[in-house]
Amino acid sequence: MSELADNVGDMRFLHTSDWHLGRGFHGYSLRAEQEEMLDTVCQTVQEQQVDVVLISGDVYDRALPPEWAVTALEDCLTRLVALGAKVIITSGNHDSAARLGFARGLMASSGVHIRSSLEEAWQPIELADETGPVLVYGVPYLEPQLYAAQLGCARANHTAVMEAVIGRIREDLNQREDDGARVILMAHLFAAKGTASDSERNIGVDAPAGESPEHHEDSIGGLSVVPLETFDGFDAVALGHLHGRQQLNASVRYSGSPLTYSFSESEQAKGAWLLETSTEEGISATALDWRIGRPVKKLRGEIAEVLADETLTQWADAYVQVRLTDPQRPERAHQRIKEAYPYLAVFSYEGAGRVRSSSTYSHKVESASNDVDTVAAFLEHVRDRRADTDEVELISQAFQEVRAGEAA
Repeated sequence: MSELADNVGDMRFLHTSDWHLGRGFHGYSLRAEQEEMLDTVCQTVQEQQVDVVLISGDVYDRALPPEWAVTALEDCLTRLVALGAKVIITSGNHDSAARLGFARGLMASSGVHIRSSLEEAWQPIELADETGPVLVYGVPYLEPQLYAAQLGCARANHTAVMEAVIGRIREDLNQREDDGARVILMAHLFAAKGTASDSERNIGVDAPAGESPEHHEDSIGGLSVVPLETFDGFDAVALGHLHGRQQLNASVRYSGSPLTYSFSESEQAKGAWLLETSTEEGISATALDWRIGRPVKKLRGEIAEVLADETLTQWADAYVQVRLTDPQRPERAHQRIKEAYPYLAVFSYEGAGRVRSSSTYSHKVESASNDVDTVAAFLEHVRDRRADTDEVELISQAFQEVRAGEAA
């Protein structure tokens, strides 16, 4: 049975993701900022007359979120339903699918639809506006090591798993009598041409043992990459996982995280997408800009520049990363910076005599592109010998087993 949109005419969707409720920022609590974020979502739904809220994974920051985060999510969902909006949630790699999906059958009757199991991926939430049906397929994060065999995949990677799931979605679409339905796909993954930041957790290394993932056709920076052509034919693809809002092609978009969760995100646009059905254009999209919480800023220079009045006026209340470049380390440098910037998160001195050799262990760890390289760098540091192919394969298998255990 299709659910008819409450408004007359077009149907509006708010595409958001990566709330990471319960996350902190370099030791500072983000509870106030995240509560403001939830208020912003509710206000946007009311102001923009949104019919359906799409949350594409990573609702929580970890499998066992703090109690306040669970309560905050419940309050937000209650408010959204009271505003007349339906909510569709998929689990992400940070979420516990089982915990997030608790009582999803009961919640569906109130208009909150949670997709957290494999079989639900090709069972759409059926909606309709005056033009006709709108189908939303919510694909939860699927750990390849757990689901590849079940889906009959020859390889246990994200591309193979996603292609198998989308194949079953297309089968479901082909069995439907109305071939004019507009179709929205939700998923939590790394799509090709997406731009990552430091704060997204690695969700899979699919390169063969001994082969660097950034040179492997299926992965970039240690993240398994799903080709864009996998999503051909959908009217809109609402993705989660990457924290910068971005559009990859005419239909594929990341909403990004509503909050800034690392200094690598300091220049990213934050907000959401407003998707709207229309007879002429299919599904159109408008970017919504949100400025929530304390700003985040990277400052680099000599201490006189960092403590200059104009700099302080603009950034004294921000979370700051300060890297000093004075020829000689200033006296009481950290104390002076901390007094001027009460939300100092990262401090370092990079002046004369502090340039690291490229052979140091810390440099190797910082330049490692994934978890396997980090462990290999440690082994080389403690025994003065690089990890061989067999050792790299053993390390990779260990991480795959850990990820599979976390997903389970």
